[in-house]
Amino acid sequence: MKITQKNRSLVFLVGTLVMGILIMGMLLFLEGNDVVGGTVVKDGVETNFKTLEVRIDNLKSQSFDPTSYNTIVAEIDASFQQELITGPAKTNLIDNLNNVYSDLVYKQCELFLTSRANNSKDVLGWLNQLQQITSRNSKIDNYRNQINLYNYYSTTLPNKVDAFIASGFENYTDGVYDKLKNDVQNMPNFNDSYKNSSKFITLRKNLLYKLQIFNSDYYDNL
Repeated sequence: MKITQKNRSLVFLVGTLVMGILIMGMLLFLEGNDVVGGTVVKDGVETNFKTLEVRIDNLKSQSFDPTSYNTIVAEIDASFQQELITGPAKTNLIDNLNNVYSDLVYKQCELFLTSRANNSKDVLGWLNQLQQITSRNSKIDNYRNQINLYNYYSTTLPNKVDAFIASGFENYTDGVYDKLKNDVQNMPNFNDSYKNSSKFITLRKNLLYKLQIFNSDYYDNL
């Protein structure tokens, strides 16, 4: 009876030691890994998520390049295919890239409208690209409309005024004169911040002078 009791104590002691070792091993294992939603996920040693984040953020300080969007999208997709980033991480990066790239395109629109730093054809192309990337929205529509108005008031309208004057007195009508004068003076639907730039103030002044001289000469010759 004494031997059996001794054996039981020994078995209990050994079992306790084994359990302690297993628990310590499990704790050490968990320290080297992150547990998310009941699934063990390796730490960021084998991911390039941060690298891609930096690539996106660097777009803000680099010269604008419309090809950069597709380049980074391809890098993100390749990283996902290689299991360097997860599906949610990919979505997060694409959303971030879309936001950054949208701001860059809008900035190029402002540069065109305020200082004509770009070609209107290029800027409208970037807006079309952005619409395909994200979706059509009021901001894209507004910039597209303002750029078209910029082209109309800076090029098309002056040409109309010159053509009206060049057609001579025999083709003069008060209706055409009044319409051109109103467009020159008010530039309807064109944003005040753009039409009140020095460029358009000078343009309005010159066009109004041409129209008023032509109108005066016409009535002097009746």
